[in-house]
Amino acid sequence: DYPRYSAKPDVAILDNATAWQTATDIITVYLQVARENEAGVIADHDTEFLHDYRVALRKVRSVLSLFKGVYPEEQTAEFKRIASELMCPTGRLRDLDVYLLARDDYFAMLPPSLHKGLSLMFEMFRKERRTAHRALASHLGSTGYRTTITDLQAVFAATDGPRKGPMADAPVGDYARQLIWKRYRKVCRIAREITADTPDEQVHELRIGCKKLRYLMEFFAPLYPAAAVKPILKPLKRLQDNLGLFNDYSVQQTFLQAFMTSHQPLGHKQDLVLAQSIGALIAVLHEPQKEE
Repeated sequence: DYPRYSAKPDVAILDNATAWQTATDIITVYLQVARENEAGVIADHDTEFLHDYRVALRKVRSVLSLFKGVYPEEQTAEFKRIASELMCPTGRLRDLDVYLLARDDYFAMLPPSLHKGLSLMFEMFRKERRTAHRALASHLGSTGYRTTITDLQAVFAATDGPRKGPMADAPVGDYARQLIWKRYRKVCRIAREITADTPDEQVHELRIGCKKLRYLMEFFAPLYPAAAVKPILKPLKRLQDNLGLFNDYSVQQTFLQAFMTSHQPLGHKQDLVLAQSIGALIAVLHEPQKEE
């Protein structure tokens, strides 16, 4: 019964468009994508509704961060604050979804003798997920949330739109090239410092830099022939997959260590079984992280 929508809609860019018009159009479109996922998140049909909701809001934040000078600084800061507040309540539920979706992979990593502890852990995750989902569904249905996101949409959909910054009237073609080239050089600077001993946080910084570079290239893709853009995006996507897996393994180890020390006690015997399984899983996750 839900209308069809695209999680990655094409946003048309006119040849004579300004940076302000392009940024405003992209934000308008992705705020609508977020809204179109609300009902699916509340009904809990599929974890992809929450994923697409978060990606849409992340792209809104990226436009606000990357399109420098398009809006006045104080207004940009306010928009970013609102977007971050909209994202914040979704984090824990998404984390739990990711672990529950990886359940079979975790069981395959450990011998059957350690599966009992994993079963205990995933049962705790399921219980917490039910609570987290109820809280998020209540939040998305609240008057405060609906007022906030509707008001934000209204600002960008208005005829006069948000106020203009110093770069608002820059021709979008020149502006796009400058943004992409600047972000590319920043990614290269970070990448040159990566060694076998680089801390995980610095590798994560490279991953975020690549994500922002890809967002820019996708936002501005309509300005260029598809045949020119696709060969450049392909290796970037491959690198992002590599960095994404590296980060996932790192985050999972940190998450499991925190879970082991902070979970509600189950009783000495069950706590021992749980600790053995989680400890083994952390050790196993370190190996594929090294490979990445």
